[in-house]
Formats: sequence, C-alpha cells, structure tokens
Amino acid sequence: MELPIPEKIQKLWDLWSLRGCIMLSLLLQIILVLFASSRQRCKNSFLLILIWAAYLLADWVAAVSIGLITQEQTRSCDDHKDGKYDHDIYAFWASFLLLHLGGPDTITSFALEDNEFWLRHLFGLVLQVMAAGYSFYLTLPNNKLWPPTLLIFFVGIIKYTERTRAFYLASLERFGRTALRKPDPGPDYEEVSTNYFSKLLQIPIQGDSKANQSGVGSSSRLDPYIELNRITLIACDELGLLKAAHILFGRFKGLIVGFFLTSKDRKSCREYFMKIDDHKCAFRVVEYELSLLFQVLHTKVVVVRQRVGYILRFISLSSILSATIAYLLTEKKGFKRIEIILSYSLLIGAMVLDTISVIKLIFSDWILVVLNHTWKRYVPSIILKRKRWSRLVFQYNMISYCLDERPTWLFDFSELFHLREFLDKLKIMRFSSSYKVTEDLQEFIFKNLKEKSKKANTFKEATEACIERGGLALKQSIGQDFASYIKLKWSISEFQYTESILLWHIATELCNEDAKISNNDNYKSKSKILSEYMFYLLIVQNTIFSPVLGDWHLVFQDTCAEAKRFFRKYCVSNHCDAVKKMNGVRTKFRPAAVKEGRSKSVFFDACILANQLKKLESNQRWKIMDEVWLELMSYAAINCRPIVHAQQPSWGGELITFTWLLLNHFGLGIQFSEQEDRAGMKMVAVK
Repeated sequence: MELPIPEKIQKLWDLWSLRGCIMLSLLLQIILVLFASSRQRCKNSFLLILIWAAYLLADWVAAVSIGLITQEQTRSCDDHKDGKYDHDIYAFWASFLLLHLGGPDTITSFALEDNEFWLRHLFGLVLQVMAAGYSFYLTLPNNKLWPPTLLIFFVGIIKYTERTRAFYLASLERFGRTALRKPDPGPDYEEVSTNYFSKLLQIPIQGDSKANQSGVGSSSRLDPYIELNRITLIACDELGLLKAAHILFGRFKGLIVGFFLTSKDRKSCREYFMKIDDHKCAFRVVEYELSLLFQVLHTKVVVVRQRVGYILRFISLSSILSATIAYLLTEKKGFKRIEIILSYSLLIGAMVLDTISVIKLIFSDWILVVLNHTWKRYVPSIILKRKRWSRLVFQYNMISYCLDERPTWLFDFSELFHLREFLDKLKIMRFSSSYKVTEDLQEFIFKNLKEKSKKANTFKEATEACIERGGLALKQSIGQDFASYIKLKWSISEFQYTESILLWHIATELCNEDAKISNNDNYKSKSKILSEYMFYLLIVQNTIFSPVLGDWHLVFQDTCAEAKRFFRKYCVSNHCDAVKKMNGVRTKFRPAAVKEGRSKSVFFDACILANQLKKLESNQRWKIMDEVWLELMSYAAINCRPIVHAQQPSWGGELITFTWLLLNHFGLGIQFSEQEDRAGMKMVAVK
C-alpha cells in the first residue's frame, strides 16, 4: 500500500529536486574553495564541522544529481519529438556535476584515511564518467548544447582524474616511496676491487686522483644540506626559511611512514638548528614544513605542480571560458528561464572558482619556494607572513571536568543508555578553552631542546635523552639540592607515564592557586598551559599517547570517582573552593599503603606532591614544574606514532607535533639509524 502524497508536493518535488541538488552542489563547491585551506590554521569547531559536512555532501549530492538526471531522461524519451529541450540542459548539467566530483584544488581528502581509498575513487571515476556520458548520448543527435557540454565534460574528466591521482600519490604506501632516495648500487664492484687491490700493493693508478676529485665534487653538488647551510648564511627571512623548510621536508618526510634517517641527516640538520638563535625562526621553519606536508597529503598540489599539471590547468580554464562563449551564442528558444539562469550560474561559478584556484596555486608554498630573491619583491608580504597553523592549544583541567557535570541526574541517566561518552564530549566542547601559544613559551621550548641537544653529541646520548619522562628534568632543575630530589623522585619513578601526568596535573592546579593568592606569576603560565594542554590531549586525543598510554583509562576513572566523592563530601561546587579544600588536606600516609592497592586513583598522591612542591622556594618550584612538564610533553611527542602527528596539521596543528619535529631536527629523535656514514672515510691499507 502506497502512502498518499499531495499533488502539490509531488509537483514541487518534480520541479525542484534536481534543480535544488544542482544549486546545493555549486554552493558546496564555493564553501570548499573558500574555507577548506583554512582548516590548517583554525581550531574553530564550527568551521571544521562545516568543512567536514561540505566535503562529505559534495560527493553525495553530485552523484545523486547525476542519477536523477539519467532517471529523468530515461523516463520520457519522446520529449525531443515534442519540441522540449530539457534533456539537452540536463546533459549540460551532468557535465558540471562531473566537474564538481573532481573537487577544488584546496581539498582532496579530509583525513589521511581518505587517501587509502584511491582505488574506490578510481572505480567511481569510471562509473560517473559513464553516467555523464550516457546522459549526453541520450540527447544525440539533436542536442543544441553539444559544444559547451563536450567542453565541460572534458574539464570534468581532467578534474576528477587529478583528484584520483592526488589520492593515490598521498596514500601512505606511495608517499613512503617518494621518501626513498634514488637507487644507488655504488661504484662498479669489479673496477673498485681492482683499484683496491692495486692500492694494497701500492701500485699507482693513473687518473685515480682525478676520478676521486670528480666523485667528491658530484657528491657535494647533490648534497641538499650544502644548500641549507648557504641559506643560513645569506639570510633568515621568510623566503629563506621556506626554502630551508622545503629541503628539510624532503629529508624528513620519511619519518611519517616510519623510515629511519641516516646519521648524516641527524648531524647536518642538528648543525643547522644549532646555528639558529631566534626561536621565531625555528618555529617558523617547522610551521612551513608542516604546511608543505598538509598540502601534499590533502590537496592537489603534487598533481598540479608539474609541467603537465600547468598545461591541464590552462586547458581547463580555457575550456570553461570557451564553453561560456558557446553557451552565450546558442539559441535558447525552448529552454525554461530558471534553467537558463541556473546554467549561467554554473558557468560563472566554474570560471570564478577555477580562477581562485589558480591564484591560490600561484601563491602556494610550493610555488613560492622556487622563487629567487629577485622575484620576492613582487610577492605581497601578507602572503609570506600569513600563519600556517592555529597557534592555539586547548585547555582543560581535571577539577573542572569533575565539577562540570551539571545537572548531575542527566549524566547519571545517560549511563543507562550508554551515552556518557557523548555527553562528556559535549561537556568538553562547552567548557574547554583555547590559549594562544606565547612567544615566551616558544622560546622556553626552543632553548630547552637546544640545550638538551648540546649535551647529546652521540646517538646513544640522544636516545637516552628521549626516554626520559620527567626524571632528568627534575634532577637538573633541582641541582645540588639532593634531598629535595629524593623527596620528589617518587612522583616519576613509582608511576606509569600517564599516571605521572595526571599526578603532576592536579599538583600544578593546586600550586597555581597558591601563586594567585601570593600574586606571584613567575613561571606560572608555562607550566599551567602545558599541564592543561596535556590533560586535554589525554581525554580528547589519547591516540597521541597510545604507545605509552598504559592503564590511563583505569587510573582516570578511579581518580575522577575519588575526586567527585571528595567534592560531594564537602559540598564543593566550584573550582576555587575545590582547590582550597584540596590544599587543606593533610595526609600522613601514602594512599597506596592505606588502600592496599585496591584503587589506581592518584587524587591524594597529587595533594601530597603539591604540599612537597610548596615547601620549595617559589622560583625553584615553578622552574621544576616548567621543565618537568616540557619533558613529559617531549616524551609523548617522540613516542607518538608519526602518522598521528601527520594528521594534526589538518585540524589546526598541535604544539606537541611542533615539539616532535623540533626534537628530530635537534637530533633527539628515535628514528635515526645508528650506522655511521662511511662514504668519506679514508681507506686504511691492510698489510
């Protein structure tokens, strides 16, 4: 039995279903062209959701519209005999929908996982081209719009093919291959073994010295780090930093797919960053590197930035312009006014959007990097100096997390329907805040990592520095005060990594409240920012910590349960009162001894740690907390799977990813090969 549908609604649907989809498809393309590239420098949840929804809907709407067109055309095959030309305009629109499926240059994938489905998109390309071609075939031989339809159809194939190829090139397997150097079998074995034998016998070989000199010269010319050092000596301006980032990106992109870098990479890059005295330059280089990575993985830049790509871009724009002229010259008698207006909108929209894409391509980092300093004067300074990440870190703390569950009955009720996690995410979105990464914090991170790199001259020392998770920073910041070090060491050595983070996070909140009371702001901002930032990452993006996560979920739930019980016991309802009550706790025994291991909570351990920290001098206390928090963040950054770091630039960037790349550039990573480069070693004769 079919449900009765009013005749007016049926007519309205027949009239506007296809036209509405066409207009929506064009609107989605406009949104993606204008806003898609901004997601690397924005953490606004609304904007990211808008881009995500537009990205998903764009493919769906275009594909559905092509289906509606072919369905409408096959439903009434005799329209042309009656003098109607709806089919001609439908085939024209189908070509535009194919162009829309090709997507704008500013976005090919929303997440890295999208690139792995390049084969699915190739299959979709074949099907949609066949569908659009079939729509055009149904209008032959009496199609009045065949010239503009063919031109747009051709452009649509180009765009969709470019997008599919961009998916393929950005897939991890293919991206990993680009990180490999060219195959090098080395010198011919038979020739070098003869030379080697002759040298052992001390028989001089004519031309050997010349050959060696030639080899050394060619090797130097191919070494990218020579160009890197030359850039350092010339200038440290925006264009120079971009060129340096481009060289480093070519050498370090292998980290993303888990490749090990050579000791030469470690040494050369470390020397370069050791010469940098300004933290702004170092962070700017890393910012450029991550921007280049974002463009390679999520845009068409790799496909377009080739000779063939430039030619196809010129052909596409010329074809759209030619199609517009052809449509203007076509007799439109028999077409409906709304269809004519909509067709003009599609043509004008295609020209404008393609022009915007070309302009963005001209001023993209991949084009700017090949410019010399002569051409630099013609590039607007706003283009070079624009930010390429959000420069924000989200902030949240555990005390607020426990107190923000209002109304309480709603959260208790959500447990019955397994909606607690969903409500928690809404709560975090509502109550978390963002904080701009200050120059002071950047300088602190840069100088601390640089100092650590100075002490790690060998591969072994660099590896040992990377495995520290707060203990080394605690020892160095306390200095000669060995008694204080022993008192605080337990907070690192007796707990797993994530337990220590939660322990120090709560203690930082308690110490920070005392600093507010005493109006002492020394060192406060850095430790508090890093503390709340790390806590936010743990509850929202704990995939960053997956290799070192341990029993985090168990520890966190037990600690929250104990905190809520404590707050209910003393009728605490706001953050300030909660901190004051916790600071008033006097603990004689460690919770582990009293509870006999029945709980993983670190709530009262944090109160003990806070009391111990407060006994230190103010400056020393905040110095300890600053350096411990930086080492805790560095440990997570260096142990995080590189592919997770690669995901962050498409979500506004993360400070922890910048720290990871800085650590590697300072030679403190764990993906360096221990094998030394022996290419330049002199041969020792064995007698």
